[in-house]
Amino acid sequence: MEFKSYKDDAWYDVRIETESNGDSGGNGRRLRVKFSGFADEHDEVVDGKDLKSFKDVDFLRCRFRPISVQLQDTECSQVHKGLSVCAAHSAYPDDRRFYDAVVDGVVRNEHRFENGEEQCTCSFILSWKHGPYYGSLSEQALENICRIQPPLAVDKLDPLLASFLNSARKTVQATGFFDSGARSQRLKQETKLARSTSSHLKGDDVDIGGVPHMIIIDNLEKGISPLTIMEFIHHHLSFPCQAFVSPSRVLESYARGAILLHSKRNVDKLSAFLENPDHIIISSRGRPWLMTEKTPVHDTHMALIETFRLTSQNVQQARRTGTCNELKVVISGTKEYSTAKQLKDLFERLANHICKLHQRLVVEEGRILQLPDEV
Repeated sequence: MEFKSYKDDAWYDVRIETESNGDSGGNGRRLRVKFSGFADEHDEVVDGKDLKSFKDVDFLRCRFRPISVQLQDTECSQVHKGLSVCAAHSAYPDDRRFYDAVVDGVVRNEHRFENGEEQCTCSFILSWKHGPYYGSLSEQALENICRIQPPLAVDKLDPLLASFLNSARKTVQATGFFDSGARSQRLKQETKLARSTSSHLKGDDVDIGGVPHMIIIDNLEKGISPLTIMEFIHHHLSFPCQAFVSPSRVLESYARGAILLHSKRNVDKLSAFLENPDHIIISSRGRPWLMTEKTPVHDTHMALIETFRLTSQNVQQARRTGTCNELKVVISGTKEYSTAKQLKDLFERLANHICKLHQRLVVEEGRILQLPDEV
């Protein structure tokens, strides 16, 4: 199998071993990841006792997957715009590292034949999804591109990995009472941080010295807690934020939320996370998130933010617990992802239709009031 390294975020062929961590209680095992072709000093170790929640366990599992398969020259026609691949990028002649990318374009050329074998001469424009080249484009030959394999089912995982993950899950479940307390304490700390951050909007203490941004998320589960959103983002992206949820109309089956960030870097990271085509964020009931707007926050938005804040408090008081508060990331290639993708596309069509109706409303209002038809 292959593993995405914690050190450089690149994918490597690996094998694994388990060993004792000397802890007689809880998960007393360590998972040692050994990189093919590298000496032992390059091993990476995951201690079972550091996996504090089910999300930690799932995040570790997502770092493992079946080995990506080298594309053959005859498979060139199967590579198209939008395809997710794993490709080699060389910063130096002797330094090839593999990162995930999306095919942004294909330049087709006539293939040549040498000794009866077909050789692809096409060029592929890749947009890198992570690693040091994240967000940039580069041109690659087919020989540097691999096909990503679908995730393995639980019963198909490497036995050592499956055993370690299962043990970690049992430990999390057994210590759920203590995790709950830790979670509550963490949420209190994040709430305190969010309140502190809120005051920055009224001064000049924005960490980038510029304008904070607000990201609008549609199709949230009704009754979701803003703190759940804050904790979810902090868990996956490791930075704090403010989150607000507005109440829904009776006939609406979804809610709308806003995420407030004070760093351009964090805005870019969250945008990339939300729009990553290889995964979708869903509720435990399967409702997918959709980012519908990203906008700078100026003084004119302060009333809107205050409204979001007040209505969020009402939502949180109305429903503090429930299955709607559970969020997860589903990975491309799974049945859950396929279902979520269909639901997300459906909601996106609804959102686009509503946007067009709003534009038409402005035009019709202008005509009735004999004002210029400015949208």
